Amino acid sequence: MLKNLIASLLSGIYGFVGNYGLSIILFTLFIRLILLPFAIQSKKNMVVMQKLQPLVNELQKKYKNDPKTLQQKQMELYKEHNHNPLSGCLPLLIQMPIIFTLFSVLRDAASYVPQSAIDQPFLWLPNLVDPDTLANVVNMSGAERIPGVLPIIAAVFTFITFKMTQSQTAAVQASPDGPKAPNMNFMAYVFPVLILMSGASYSAGLILYWAFSTILQFVQDRLLNAYFNPKEDKVA
Repeated sequence: MLKNLIASLLSGIYGFVGNYGLSIILFTLFIRLILLPFAIQSKKNMVVMQKLQPLVNELQKKYKNDPKTLQQKQMELYKEHNHNPLSGCLPLLIQMPIIFTLFSVLRDAASYVPQSAIDQPFLWLPNLVDPDTLANVVNMSGAERIPGVLPIIAAVFTFITFKMTQSQTAAVQASPDGPKAPNMNFMAYVFPVLILMSGASYSAGLILYWAFSTILQFVQDRLLNAYFNPKEDKVA
């Protein structure tokens, strides 16, 4: 049902603009707008946790040898400030099925828009079916196996958004006695590389969606960070 809904949306946008590449861009923008309320809620939760973290750190120091009491005191602290620490997971849980379905729809785009539209040139790309490789901009031997402009853009902005999220999460989870999170730092480098290499094998339409989506996420995160400034309001 979700796949049919998203596919109908993409098909409807194409019917309005008549260009598959532009349809993907408008489609991505529309999806980001739908997910924006969840991103705002997630940011609010992160800001609250960042404000509460000094108090949590004090509790961890005070009750470091009494885990049961520590947990109780933390729950009392969250209740006092009307905060549910698990509520930040909800936006991610809602977004994941949508994201996976989007990939499925874009992978089978020929079922929802005319094949002739997918085969049309877009920007420097000869079509949005074949991968975007260096061969699209440079005439040299082996260029068809090297990721092109779109995969590079997607990889760069994926790395940037990962590092932004990592710095925000580190600020929230900062604790003198707390464990560090090396896995996040590892993924910040590995995932963009995977995106880059995938660009040489996945369709350009799919990479166009991912590239534009990560650019929008970068802009969204910058705007939300500017609006929800945790330094403006301290917890007493």
